[in-house]
Amino acid sequence: MGKFMTVFKFHLKEGLTSKSFIFGNLITIVIVLGIFGFSHFSSNGSKDEVAFINPTSYKTNIDQLNKGLNSVKLFLQEEGDLAQLKKQVRDGEIDGIIKMKEKNGLPALTYTYKSFADQELVAILTQKIQQVGINKTIADSNVNPEVAAKLVTPVPVENKALKDTTGTVGIVYIFVILMYMLILGQGQMIANTITAEKASRVMEIMIPKVKPIYMMYGKILVQLVTGLVQIVIMLLGFLASYSLGWIGGKQFSFFGFDIDLSNLTGIVVASFIIYFILGYLLYAIGYAAVGAVVSRTEDLGSVSFPIIMCIMVAFFIGISSIFNPASTLVVVSSYIPITSPIVTFSRIVSGEAGYAEMGITIVILLASIAIINHLASRIYVNGVMNYNGKVKFKDVIQMAQKH
Repeated sequence: MGKFMTVFKFHLKEGLTSKSFIFGNLITIVIVLGIFGFSHFSSNGSKDEVAFINPTSYKTNIDQLNKGLNSVKLFLQEEGDLAQLKKQVRDGEIDGIIKMKEKNGLPALTYTYKSFADQELVAILTQKIQQVGINKTIADSNVNPEVAAKLVTPVPVENKALKDTTGTVGIVYIFVILMYMLILGQGQMIANTITAEKASRVMEIMIPKVKPIYMMYGKILVQLVTGLVQIVIMLLGFLASYSLGWIGGKQFSFFGFDIDLSNLTGIVVASFIIYFILGYLLYAIGYAAVGAVVSRTEDLGSVSFPIIMCIMVAFFIGISSIFNPASTLVVVSSYIPITSPIVTFSRIVSGEAGYAEMGITIVILLASIAIINHLASRIYVNGVMNYNGKVKFKDVIQMAQKH
């Protein structure tokens, strides 16, 4: 145990004090602050300006039209200014032109823009102009005001969601990406480190002094610690953004995703940490075995490709579970070890996985880690001193069977 702690402390000190780790975390803080700062200042910035022209007999109120437009401000212009306005759109001085006209006795709109249409603006304005047309038709037809009021009253819709998951979408999205990136990045780091040490013949010096298995577990646990430190660094960046007022309260929008911090409960945080650690150990042990069987870093990409594909599959299913957490694919994937960490966590946040399912998936992951660890440790011990060039699949099987 003493030799293991020596190996662990050595790699931990090396990892936490390395320039790449320090600069990487500084860049992480800058990125987190930059993302929230950009989101804050861009949302508080000036609205897009769109000219509104109404040469028709339909009466419109520009203030009423602007209500409900979060990112656009309409301003009135005359039809004679149309040519000049189009030039301003081409030059980027304004963001568009909406001209109202009559077509077959009904109001119609012509939307002029430079490159991309604002579909939200089109949807809101179409609804409002349609209401203007209905009001004029009712007035021209001398319809009784009480009857007219009933005709134009929209059907009331009362939403009663048994499980309101709108505020969890952003949380799931961010945490799934975070888990995917950390597991993939830390796993690749383990494989690269082992292969580099093997290629430089450092292993030949270390093996007589320290058991190979100690070196394997030392690297795995050190990368786990550095991964948890990176999570803390990101959390500090988030808290700094919150204290600067760049995050508006407990409910805010983050790149189009609604986030409700009240959904970020202790269960969610604990689940993320548990499934991150289990998922990391599952893949890290595999990466350690992969790093031990190759002698050159150039060969690492092709050998580790199956592991990368497994993580990517888990990531894509995890993302799809955001919108349909109760689908058969997502539910089944919760019990498959390679996809369980990401997918089960996503279902927990969405409220689709209970304590029983959490317990079952954790037991499955622990059993899978034990089995993979048994095989990977044999592969590592027998492969770390193997310099026979490119290793075939049958050679890996033999390493796993050899005591």
